[in-house]
Amino acid sequence: MKEFVWDLSVLFKNYEDFYIVIKNIKRQLLKISDYKEVDLGADNLLEILDLKWHLKQMANNVLIYASLNYYEDINSKETILMKTKAEQLLNDVDFSLGFIDEKIIEIGKEKIKLFIGANEGLEKYKQYFDNLFRKCEHIQSEMINREIEKRKNNINEFLTRYNNIISSINYGLIIVDGKEVELKQSNIAKYSSSRDRVTRRDTYMAINGAFIDAAQELSGLLHSIYDNRVNICKLEKYDSVLDKALFEENIDSMILDNLIESVHSNLPLMQDYLNLKVKYLNILEPHLYDYSVPVDNNEKRKYTLSMAMEIIKEALKPLGEKYLNIVNYLIDNGHIDAILNEKRHQSITFSWDVYSFLNYKEAYIDLKNLIHELGHIVNAHLSKSQPFIYEDSTVFVGETASLVNEILLNRYLYDMATSEAERLYYLSLNIENYFVQVFKQTMYTEFENVLYKEVFDDREFDCDFLNEKYMELIKLYYGDSTMYDDCSKVEWTRLGHLFRWNYYVYKYATGLIIAGNVVNLLVDKKILTQEKYLEFLSMGSSEYSLDLLNNIGIDLTNSKVIDESFSVLKKDIENFKKLIYYG
Repeated sequence: MKEFVWDLSVLFKNYEDFYIVIKNIKRQLLKISDYKEVDLGADNLLEILDLKWHLKQMANNVLIYASLNYYEDINSKETILMKTKAEQLLNDVDFSLGFIDEKIIEIGKEKIKLFIGANEGLEKYKQYFDNLFRKCEHIQSEMINREIEKRKNNINEFLTRYNNIISSINYGLIIVDGKEVELKQSNIAKYSSSRDRVTRRDTYMAINGAFIDAAQELSGLLHSIYDNRVNICKLEKYDSVLDKALFEENIDSMILDNLIESVHSNLPLMQDYLNLKVKYLNILEPHLYDYSVPVDNNEKRKYTLSMAMEIIKEALKPLGEKYLNIVNYLIDNGHIDAILNEKRHQSITFSWDVYSFLNYKEAYIDLKNLIHELGHIVNAHLSKSQPFIYEDSTVFVGETASLVNEILLNRYLYDMATSEAERLYYLSLNIENYFVQVFKQTMYTEFENVLYKEVFDDREFDCDFLNEKYMELIKLYYGDSTMYDDCSKVEWTRLGHLFRWNYYVYKYATGLIIAGNVVNLLVDKKILTQEKYLEFLSMGSSEYSLDLLNNIGIDLTNSKVIDESFSVLKKDIENFKKLIYYG
């Protein structure tokens, strides 16, 4: 299926054009430094801001192009070099343009308002100015910015080492049906969820065993990355890494507190489901590896790409014709790369800008990932209506866009089910979406809290500390009915987000809660219109996240919003129980 391969020619025609643009950006960075000694008025302020965001857009395109090429061929020296150069360029651009924000802050908020009145072209920067003055206490001098840039480069170097470690891990062999099978990223999911308990146990032990060998080195890398992030926060005068992460989107910390508190109070609900599930599957003394078995009655469901697209288009009909037209456009014009090959990165699924990356293997998880990533790139496509400065959606909006699609998919599949067994399967998928997106992501967020606090308080963590704290959280979340293996303590080594980002995954939890509210308002109650929802997706970051949500009738600071989402989960679990016992 040729259409499921990227067409990146819209970004750059070839590698030669890519390097030409890098040289051009570097030349313009030298030119823009002339503004350092210039007094800014309304007209030349607009001029320099337009130039700034033009350069940032070009550098962003460079990074997207280099990174996407890298993920298509992770062993190519050329793509590795391109990605390294692009990352360095983006840091150079951010550093070189830092003086502009300093000059605006020196001008002051009131004078900037006068400039906007004098030149209507500055109107588009009002949200930017507001955000800048909100953040001004965290903007530092050129000397401190050099130190921040150095630490960002350190993090990139550590991440390169991390990627090299992960890509070189050998998971070894297991015996399946009397034959030796080499475990790879491409077959781990299959054997981890095998109906045969010995197979999934051996897979679990082999994978964690492979990571045990790398755990010491990974713990050192993780501490180094966290140490640099913490020091950046201190240099920028934030009280914590969490404070910085929430401040970026102007998020109230009570949202995270409410989430963790609500999840803790509902742990018995999820543990009850896990117990029901293993009982239905006739599993005694369940281990962590037993919870990955699907409630599919051993029926092998396959969804080819063409079949998946038919299902997706039917499932997304509640979002309207305009939404479906965008889906068709993105599919037909090379925005999804899903075809398997050995060169590409085997273990990740992501969307960046209007491009999605998947390793499509025709299982339900691939169908789910495809509709999820389509949500992201439809959101990105709609956000192109904003000036580049506001083009990127906040994570809150972005995750809502993808998780609404997941909910609609599971609803459609449940409604189209032709047997009780099928209904039970799709109902279990709804529940396990909560398990993965809300409960597990909140657990990971708690783990981040622990680690950042250690580093922020000038204490070092080592492999033993990581193992101990992670095991404590696993036992809290999964409960007393689970049997725990010693190798489970190193599962933190497999959480790529711990290394690559800070305080990211809790937004999956809040995203599912928000998405549930959107579907309720849009599809069930019909209070939210299709037009209003598409407008929400097209706003990018032109307003703060909580304001954008309020525009569609969702107040995330209200704890009832989170609590009510668990009442929906409770109803699903009750229905699951009825299907098990009464059919």
